[in-house]
Amino acid sequence: MLATASKPHGGALVERILPAARARKLLERDIPRVEPPLEVSLDAEKICIGAYSPLTGFQGAGAVASILRRMELPGGLPWSIPIVFPWREDYPEAGEVLLTHGGAPFAIFHVKERFRLDPGRVAQAVYGTRDPQHPNVADLLSYGNRYAAGPVELLRRLPAAYGDTELSPRETRREFQKRGWETVVGYQTRNPPHRAHEYLQRCALELVDGLLVHPVVGKLKEGDWPARAIVRGYQRMMDALYPRERVLLSTLSIAMRYAGPKAAVHLAIVRKNYGCTHFIVGRDIAGVGRYYGPYDAHRIFEGLDLGIIPLRFREAFHCRGCGTTATDRTCGHPPEQRVEFSGTQIRAWLRSGQPVPPEAMRPEVVEVLREEMASPGP
Repeated sequence: MLATASKPHGGALVERILPAARARKLLERDIPRVEPPLEVSLDAEKICIGAYSPLTGFQGAGAVASILRRMELPGGLPWSIPIVFPWREDYPEAGEVLLTHGGAPFAIFHVKERFRLDPGRVAQAVYGTRDPQHPNVADLLSYGNRYAAGPVELLRRLPAAYGDTELSPRETRREFQKRGWETVVGYQTRNPPHRAHEYLQRCALELVDGLLVHPVVGKLKEGDWPARAIVRGYQRMMDALYPRERVLLSTLSIAMRYAGPKAAVHLAIVRKNYGCTHFIVGRDIAGVGRYYGPYDAHRIFEGLDLGIIPLRFREAFHCRGCGTTATDRTCGHPPEQRVEFSGTQIRAWLRSGQPVPPEAMRPEVVEVLREEMASPGP
């Protein structure tokens, strides 16, 4: 285990990657194959590389019940979102199956348990709603109620969502150690950077040795920016702004859980596994629609010891009186001096061809997004 200031969740980094020789032998056997939904494939890979430590596989009925009732694994370790494998009726009733992605095997799933879940109950406990308009609730309802659990082993990594920008937990930890970072703040995002994002990152970077910008690019909801736009926007912003030795950009290919406070806990645990000691919690982190209050995610961390320090920030805005980005904790000017902006507003400006004010987003990033809208990619 590489020495960093942050221990993995549960104390040890789980890595379940098969040696190449054993993987080849498995592929020679006549093992039934299953092609799960993209979000499930991404979870399988993240289990095996340690992003979901201490999990070694998909969770069973007992673990799910514990998470839904107490937000804990059966041993008492905090955990907020079940990692489960929906089992369709047309899947083979086998003790082990090869998981495929695009038809190519990438992992072996050792099925030890089959059980049923009430999708409405899971949705209410995790997402706070049973509304099928919520993107993750819609997925849950589409799965049905049959599930399987058991260990997973990785044959090969899945293709990265964007180039070679994705590092494993072992690789980020090695990079932190190489740079001499003892304290690292993780920044969760699923959007290109605007000025409020910069403000939170720069404030946090004053407190720690390094910043991990860790955008989710695996599976996002309809209407979110594609991976290429997010990564290119951050590359351009970071080149223009930060000391290179103090920041690291690495993508995270998971399905985004728009679960507000429960997602904030999940995302913090994941960043702890990647080696972060601190985690930025902004306004309405991992929210969608009007399902969560703007600071519900701040409150859920109260009294919760995850082994990673949450840095809570209020909503940032541009203040004409201050002449810079601020929050209601740092600005004493009246509200009419504030220019509030959001990713939604910026996207509306871009779509309509209107100029994006520089106090809302850096011109370098705006240029990238205009290019992406003119020539959209994956």
